[in-house]
Amino acid sequence: MNTSPSTPNTVPDQPHQTAIALVAAFDRHARLLLLKRHDNQHCAGLWSFPGGKVEAHETAEQAARRELREETGLTGSNWQQLGTHAFDYAECSLHFTLFHCLCTHTSSLTPESEHGWFTLQRLPALPMPQANAELIEIVQAYRSAAALRRN
Repeated sequence: MNTSPSTPNTVPDQPHQTAIALVAAFDRHARLLLLKRHDNQHCAGLWSFPGGKVEAHETAEQAARRELREETGLTGSNWQQLGTHAFDYAECSLHFTLFHCLCTHTSSLTPESEHGWFTLQRLPALPMPQANAELIEIVQAYRSAAALRRN
């Protein structure tokens, strides 16, 4: 076990992994909000979840809420942690914590980049980072289970 203090933005006991909080934000029409990554970002030009680094002073959920607000102007309700996933790119190692929320009041949407609301069925056709494949499966499983509970 790593007993040294963790570096900001890293996962405890995994100091080589950057901690990232992501948000699967759905609107009232069951569409998922995705943002297109800027040209100067890792995975530039690809569609991805709102989110970003977990700062040293915050929990993953606090980071997810902050990132959603900063990147889109939205707040969200009915927050649920869906799971975690680690992924190694050649240039970095990331540890994602994925959250689900509902954004029923989207009039305050002010995205910092190109955005779109997509059905889950459309996602396979979108260019997305490699790490998102497992995260999309987590979202789909959660939404399927939620639909079964409603029926």
